[in-house]
Amino acid sequence: MMFTIFTPTYNRGNLLARLYQSLVIQESQDFEWLIIDDGSLDDTQTIVQSFIDENRLDIRYYKKENGGKHTAYNYALDMARGDWFMCVDADDMLHKDALANVRNTICSVANDTGVIAYKEDTAGNLLSDIFPPEVTRCKMNELSLRYNCNGEFSLVFPMQLAAQYKFPVFPEERFIGECVVYDRIGKMHDCVLLPSVITICEYQPDGYSSNFTKLMKNNPSGFCLYFLQRIDLQRRLKQRIIHAGKYWCFRWICKRKELAYSGKHKIIVALSVIPGMFFRIYYKLFRGI
Repeated sequence: MMFTIFTPTYNRGNLLARLYQSLVIQESQDFEWLIIDDGSLDDTQTIVQSFIDENRLDIRYYKKENGGKHTAYNYALDMARGDWFMCVDADDMLHKDALANVRNTICSVANDTGVIAYKEDTAGNLLSDIFPPEVTRCKMNELSLRYNCNGEFSLVFPMQLAAQYKFPVFPEERFIGECVVYDRIGKMHDCVLLPSVITICEYQPDGYSSNFTKLMKNNPSGFCLYFLQRIDLQRRLKQRIIHAGKYWCFRWICKRKELAYSGKHKIIVALSVIPGMFFRIYYKLFRGI
């Protein structure tokens, strides 16, 4: 049983040493560290080579043309050799017991079942709500939509499951939210809840979340797809209408006919053209999109 710890990176060479050290001290060393460099312009390659020269970990490094984190993720799925797949960003670290705790959990789960665990920040604060005490496994979508358990989580998937769910790619766009893939997995597969901290996160001032309006403006197809998929997942009519309205808004922006809704709420979606118009006006006037 081997893990692939996948790290997508772009101009994060100065942060990789922390993650490297957190991997070196793992009690369980049955893993490869697969680094996909998404066209960095800094000294990432030199830094990674210094790690490789130390010969303390099984490290594989590949550099590709810049295309966004989602394309690095797809690349990693093709290159991974592990039985289990876990994405750890370049500005994150693993808790010292992370892989040991995951290993103990997956010993008893099926090969179509993932693991959801906690994340915390560098000050030790959880980045999510606590798992419902009565729930030990559920579909990923159910955590927020059914149990109102929200936040950011660490995710580990069997390799053969992860490989089935690649990100769609719109060549002119550089971002698609991870939820696009995770929502697809969550519709079909259960996850075991592991109430332990796996990942330690430190958000960077130039990270994706730092300018969300710019992300939406430059990547409307990805956001259209996100809202499209979320329509059928909503448990309340109001939320379904809101997501349908935003779907229309971003479909008009991206002008992609192939992103047509074909789910089970066609009437609601058709009527949501009206709130979609209001969302379009809002995003244009107040967000500059």
